[in-house]
Amino acid sequence: MFRVAEAFAGPLICLFIQPLKMKVHPGLLQRHFDHQTLFRTVWILIFLLFLTAQVFSQNAFELQKDNFYQTFDRKTKLTDSDRLVHAPLMFDKEMSEEFFYQGREIVLQPLMDAMNLYLDSLAWSQPLAGSIPEKGLPWLFVGSSEAETAPSLTIMMRDDHDEYPPMALYLEKPSETWKQSFTQQMTEQTADFALLFWIGLTEYPKADKGLFKKKVVLGTDYEHEIRFLSAVDKPVEVLQLTGVLLDKKGNVIRAGAEGFLHEDSPFWIQVLEAGTTIDDNAIEKLFTEERRHDLPGQPLTWKVAVENLAGQLTKRARIS
Repeated sequence: MFRVAEAFAGPLICLFIQPLKMKVHPGLLQRHFDHQTLFRTVWILIFLLFLTAQVFSQNAFELQKDNFYQTFDRKTKLTDSDRLVHAPLMFDKEMSEEFFYQGREIVLQPLMDAMNLYLDSLAWSQPLAGSIPEKGLPWLFVGSSEAETAPSLTIMMRDDHDEYPPMALYLEKPSETWKQSFTQQMTEQTADFALLFWIGLTEYPKADKGLFKKKVVLGTDYEHEIRFLSAVDKPVEVLQLTGVLLDKKGNVIRAGAEGFLHEDSPFWIQVLEAGTTIDDNAIEKLFTEERRHDLPGQPLTWKVAVENLAGQLTKRARIS
């Protein structure tokens, strides 16, 4: 331990005293500083790094097991008189940046088009005039804290006693330049709040269902039982909608997600440390076959996801 401290503390102390214009060689410090001083210095630096990590982690949150939303501004509330707009759905940036998701936009495009038409028809909000700039816009991750695409800040959320990793939400806030452009756009449309939605693939953790069964919680009052022979430590791939509610200055008020389709790899594939992805046929069947049989009228699953996301983000009823 002390040798490690000696190896690192000498150069690091030089960094602190360099602004004082003192000429000190790291090796000299290692010879003249006693072990206790070096040890204390290392622990102070570790503590400073910990504080820095805590600041950055304010954008990373461990979610409840059945509620995939996080409020960032509890003082700001939508009223019935506020004018709410929404932008057309976008693909999650991971769809183009991660090689194992590349090309899936083609099969998802018809679904996205249908969701845009449905969102416009709900009269929950009005379409935003014009397109929003892509550079600097907010980005949202919702999924297992140990998912393939999970940000590094979520990796440490799992406690030793947790059988499954928790659900995590990470928000990359919009840039100041983007917020300025967005504010002007909102002012021109005399809008008070805006909804931004993304569609993409991610991974959710499994959960126990009773003593002998497993399940995956997909969203608001929605879960699916999965096969009994399923590896505990392997996540489930999920097709989801993520979204944020912004005020007219581009500040994030609330963020969250709704999953609506999943794929759990067969056990023998999981044993080989491999996995299967949601296939194109399953996505195409979403249009007519995947329904919420637990709800009155058995609505299409993707339509329920759109309504739940809009309702959970705005916390107000649809405008009829």
